[in-house]
Amino acid sequence: MAVFVIVAVWLLYFGRPQEESLHEEQRLDIDKDLSAYEQFCQNNNDISCGSIENFIVEEQDAEVVLTDTDEMDEAMRMQISYIAENGSDINIHPEDMNKLLDHIYEEKLPDDIIDEATSVDKPTSEIKNTKMKNLHIIPSHKPPYFGKHPVIVIVIDDMGISLKRTADIASLKAPITVSFLTYGRNLDEQIQNSLKNGQEIMIHVPMEAKTAVDVAPDVLTTQMSNDEIKQNLLDMLQKFENVKGINNHMGSKLTEDYDRMKVVMEVLKSKGFYFLDSKTSPNSKAENAAADVGIAYAHRHVFLDNNNDKLYILGQLAKTEKLARKNGYAIAIGHPKTQTYAALKEWLPKIEKNGIKIIPLSKAIDILNPSYK
Repeated sequence: MAVFVIVAVWLLYFGRPQEESLHEEQRLDIDKDLSAYEQFCQNNNDISCGSIENFIVEEQDAEVVLTDTDEMDEAMRMQISYIAENGSDINIHPEDMNKLLDHIYEEKLPDDIIDEATSVDKPTSEIKNTKMKNLHIIPSHKPPYFGKHPVIVIVIDDMGISLKRTADIASLKAPITVSFLTYGRNLDEQIQNSLKNGQEIMIHVPMEAKTAVDVAPDVLTTQMSNDEIKQNLLDMLQKFENVKGINNHMGSKLTEDYDRMKVVMEVLKSKGFYFLDSKTSPNSKAENAAADVGIAYAHRHVFLDNNNDKLYILGQLAKTEKLARKNGYAIAIGHPKTQTYAALKEWLPKIEKNGIKIIPLSKAIDILNPSYK
């Protein structure tokens, strides 16, 4: 009898925690397979998750880390300025041309930072795990609902300068979003090539950077008055038809200037445009300015091609997939680099088979900003 009592007590006090521990482990394993939206609904039974009218998008701060671009000597700067104004089909050796074209592209961000704010214990979360094996976002607010499957927005900036590179990206038959620089040549013809293959058009507006890398004939700067910002931006926008929004080219300095960014947002509001923040500065005031003026806003999560290497870019696309599965959506920005084109050509045909949809940026903007539809 004594032995029976001892065994019973042992099971009572030592068996139960083990069972609970097992259930907890199983629950976490299940959670890791759920989207951020599903996790939120599971953990908040008192909140309706049944219809899209109930989805609330709360303000999210962003944390990114900016690193300087490679330094350029004056001769290289002059060559790049010439390419920017005259296009890339000039008499420069192809290998040298590719190096110069790559310098025209965005300010670089670290490739192990993904900008998202959904963690309960750290609302402005930095995800620094390069391979993202341990990413497990537990949302503190109801995430936007994009439907049964997670979605990815692919934005390709700096279109319209290199005719060859632009044509390569335009040949990708997928609903990606392509952002054309305001000083590209033969814009109408190049844009039509993208539209033919179901791509959405956006305007890539040059803005002042902290480092001396702006080589654009068009650029908005902190030295301009508010009236100059307004007029110069209007001049850029009138080069395009049937577009819905813009994003910043470079701009680590201008996007930190709230007053001038507010003028930018006022112009966009007059046109019914949205703003995509490329997030070239951790201190961008674009989101605050957009909210105060009342226009639709979104920001980039992942940069795809800091390195023009196909395997690296495929790895960045895998990170984008991982983030989309956990957060419901992800926005990635790349450029018309040779290996970006090669990576996308391989990746795009497979992605929907993996249960992820590619959607144009404007569709994501509508869901993220239901008040501004």
